Amino acid sequence: MTKRNMMTSFVRFAGLYVARLSLTGRRHTEVIGTGAWAFATARAFPLRRIIATDLTPPDVPTPSNVTFMRSNAEENWTFNESFSFIHGRMLSSGIRDWPKLLAQCFRHLEPGGLLELLDLCHPFQAENLLAATEPSELPTSDFLHWGRTAERCWAVNGLDYRATEKHVARLQELGFEDIKEDTFRWPLGSWPEDEWEASLGELNFRNFTTFITTAGTTIIRQDPMYTEEEAQKLVDAALKDLEENHLTRKFFLIM
Repeated sequence: MTKRNMMTSFVRFAGLYVARLSLTGRRHTEVIGTGAWAFATARAFPLRRIIATDLTPPDVPTPSNVTFMRSNAEENWTFNESFSFIHGRMLSSGIRDWPKLLAQCFRHLEPGGLLELLDLCHPFQAENLLAATEPSELPTSDFLHWGRTAERCWAVNGLDYRATEKHVARLQELGFEDIKEDTFRWPLGSWPEDEWEASLGELNFRNFTTFITTAGTTIIRQDPMYTEEEAQKLVDAALKDLEENHLTRKFFLIM
């Protein structure tokens, strides 16, 4: 059985997926995660049957060629069919048992089928700062420090934000073939010289500052060693650093 995996990001392409395949036929595609991608793909390929899974169904009308199933991807899959394409994105915030998830993807792909995973990989980076490579090393900015602390707090809750670094070995062990891993820079702020990348960075900057403002303290408080006051202090310092220094320190994320 030949199965291929494409592990990449949507940052540097204009389409809905990166894998080199055609979705114009009537074969099945399964989506793990938010229904937004499934709905957009369904509209682009109306003959394609898409099965989307997530814990909470989206509160929007469902296209006729989409079947939405309320499901936890980490539980045993109950599909009676195989898929030509399985697409998952931004799953690090919810997956605790990656070996089980990848094994289920392997079992439910038809011969020659593809698996595509798109996700964020820690640590946060800055072009004009030397980012630490180990969690024990002290980052050189409050924003990078918040990222390190958040990563440790997620780990307390069983989440591995460096899981993408282990994907290739795990996929090889399962029997996947033709594995490809692409890495892209996701800028935070309009500092890149490239116009398209600067526009992307501005959007990312707004989204990420909102994310830290609304969820930053809650994330840090997942580790009981931090008090509410300590967590808020870390968040305030990170936001100040990001807002005041993103153009000069050139922060970015790795996808």
